[in-house]
Amino acid sequence: MLKKCVLFDVDGTLVDTEEATIEALKLTMKKLYNKEYSNEELRFAFGIPGKHTLHRLGIENIDYALKVWGEQILKFSDKAKLYPQVEEVLCILKDKKIKLGIVTSRYDYEVKEDIILNKVLHYFDVIVTYNESLKPKPYPDQLLKALKEFKIDPDDAVYVGDTPYDYGCAKGGNVDFILANWGNVDRRDNFDDKNIKMCNKPLDLLDYIIGG
Repeated sequence: MLKKCVLFDVDGTLVDTEEATIEALKLTMKKLYNKEYSNEELRFAFGIPGKHTLHRLGIENIDYALKVWGEQILKFSDKAKLYPQVEEVLCILKDKKIKLGIVTSRYDYEVKEDIILNKVLHYFDVIVTYNESLKPKPYPDQLLKALKEFKIDPDDAVYVGDTPYDYGCAKGGNVDFILANWGNVDRRDNFDDKNIKMCNKPLDLLDYIIGG
């Protein structure tokens, strides 16, 4: 593949936050609306902006619910961690002069306030968070903004993510996609394209990006 630029999603790709995100959302729905959901019912929330999740759940006072959800996530902060090998891979790519960026559904403050993510933010040259001026994934708006800031052609970049939203974003931007298939479940089950490029551990990315 041999790429000049690698763009990463955050949640489920760099940082293992799925349990914290979903458990916090369950608590929020119970606390504010006395509604109970299973983990499976809320799994769709992983990888899209919080406001879009709450809108799909039929919440009217979205800003307040988002605030409470954020407070609940802090209670599970001990469960969030960098995936093994992530920092090692970022260090190797940086040494190889590969441009590194982040394209995430998180808001700006969610990136800045994350103690775990801040351990590796210094590796990244461009960080594109979600805001209302950009259509969210699976639209390619954020990805295209990152490429513009890098002054990189789509053919020279690859996007690493873990959800169909990430895949759709990459496809819409004509950027190669690699499925981050590390974690506790086989994420291929979420994709119609069974021939999708994927890596089972972060170090495997090097074979695709720099040829091993």
